[in-house]
Amino acid sequence: MATNIPVIKFHKDKYGDELLIDVVTLDTIRASKNFANALRQSFYGVMLTTGGEGDVEVDGIPCTATKGLVAFARPGDVCTVANDRGLTSLELIFERDFVLSFFNDPHFLDGLSYFSHQRKSPYVKLDETLYNRIIGLFVEIQLEISHARDRHLLRAMLYETLILLQKAAPVEARQRASSETRLTRFRKLVNENFMTETGVEFYADKLCVTANYLNRIVRQALGQSTKGYIQCRRMEEACRLLRYTSLPVADISERLGFDTPSYFSRAFAKYVGQTPLQFRNCPEK
Repeated sequence: MATNIPVIKFHKDKYGDELLIDVVTLDTIRASKNFANALRQSFYGVMLTTGGEGDVEVDGIPCTATKGLVAFARPGDVCTVANDRGLTSLELIFERDFVLSFFNDPHFLDGLSYFSHQRKSPYVKLDETLYNRIIGLFVEIQLEISHARDRHLLRAMLYETLILLQKAAPVEARQRASSETRLTRFRKLVNENFMTETGVEFYADKLCVTANYLNRIVRQALGQSTKGYIQCRRMEEACRLLRYTSLPVADISERLGFDTPSYFSRAFAKYVGQTPLQFRNCPEK
């Protein structure tokens, strides 16, 4: 059975009336009942490192967090924090609806380089001047939330923060080594689990990445989708069982996790070009 990565959802009623923006500390996130080594947020997150060091990872891309590093998480991204060496941070979190309530452009967030689906890195590094401005805005947002909670002012400060962060220097991602390592682990996981686990999400969760990220690195390296690779591994095993055992087709179908023998036969014929019985009865070349 797959173990899902915990999802942390936005606490909309934390301050009484619904409010879709907040600033929290890393300690607050750690104290969450859903906190785990790897987690998904259902909202947007802008984590500003304020001190110490630690190893962070967003959607499969690792980075060492030190003061001034900002990590950006989109809804659904898998995030981890490990090897904490006194790491402290503030995280500005918000829902898409809070932004859309004052922006007519539904693609505004996607147009920001650090939230874009084409981004090369989910990290930027702030120089001292920009760090002081951003930390100041974070504190102002915290104070406004604690007191008046003027939504117009909060929206204005959020907008200023997001635009200022566009000026920050991107941090080159160490993605290649991470991708190669994950690809090796993925292939090992498939070899160990392909008979019982055929869903992409199972392998993505085991590797602490999103299904989209896993599909991307598998397609780049192997030229096929994650689901296609898993299916090929099942078909290779089917060929071995048909060739070297006398197991009935129905038993092979069940062993490989197919819902019905007829579904297995259709999938096998599409992959091999022969039905299971034709393949079994064909002399080995």
